[in-house]
Amino acid sequence: MASLPLNRKYLLAAILLGVLVSLATGIVENPPDFSVIGYKYYGYPLVWRVTKTLQPTEFRLTSLFINVLFWTAISILAILFLKVAAPKLRFEVDYGAALLFIIILALSGFLMDLTHELGHVAWGVSVGGRLAYLKVAFLEIYPQPALTPEFQLGLARIEGLKTDFAYGLMLLGGSLTTNIVSWLLAILIPRMNLGYKTRVGMRIMGILGLLDLPLYTILPHLGLRHWFLLGGRTPEPLIGARKIGVPDPVFYAAVTLTTLGLALLYFKPFWEKCWMSIKSARSSSR
Repeated sequence: MASLPLNRKYLLAAILLGVLVSLATGIVENPPDFSVIGYKYYGYPLVWRVTKTLQPTEFRLTSLFINVLFWTAISILAILFLKVAAPKLRFEVDYGAALLFIIILALSGFLMDLTHELGHVAWGVSVGGRLAYLKVAFLEIYPQPALTPEFQLGLARIEGLKTDFAYGLMLLGGSLTTNIVSWLLAILIPRMNLGYKTRVGMRIMGILGLLDLPLYTILPHLGLRHWFLLGGRTPEPLIGARKIGVPDPVFYAAVTLTTLGLALLYFKPFWEKCWMSIKSARSSSR
């Protein structure tokens, strides 16, 4: 009986996760094989939000309820695994810490997403283009700040690009900029006196910048989006590199090297432990 409140706490956590994940999938596009022109479908595994051109958004509450049950079940299985299969983790539910992490993750993701789109703008304008439209998530930034009902991970529309080189540099500029920012953060964070929350947020931004270029290059080839379920469907950086004349092998090598370099910087303690384990194994085998 003493463990009953604890079990209830885990159940409440699973239900909360089920609700949050189900609502979050309302920004994940899930198009059917056939659809009406101008309709967009959101929600996973079942579509529960449908946007229609010049019409109110349709909400399918039954599908949303089923999605909540589905993700709650997944959450329960995940919690059982952490409690039963991995007892050494001493898994406990800390709502405050979890909420703080979600807030920091959301803010860091928004800032790095904005950095990506501003990268398109900066590189595009530098080669003669002009900004026509800019939007991140639900926030329309240009030509007029406004909140929109339709989610879009990011969109920067640059007009006036007259050559393939200019268009390619603009395409490559988004992920190139986040990669550069990730390198800057990796160098600056250890040298700055930062608070815990600020440090965590900047590290998350850096890791997102680390992942931006390789994921956008590889995942669309696998039929996925930029961020698995969100973002573009085409390998934007690769297309941009091709248009400015960079051979594919050179581009892939550059992506591999910069990703490995950033991984070494951001996960240095992990690699140091791996190296110490290898040295220890070698010593014991002699």
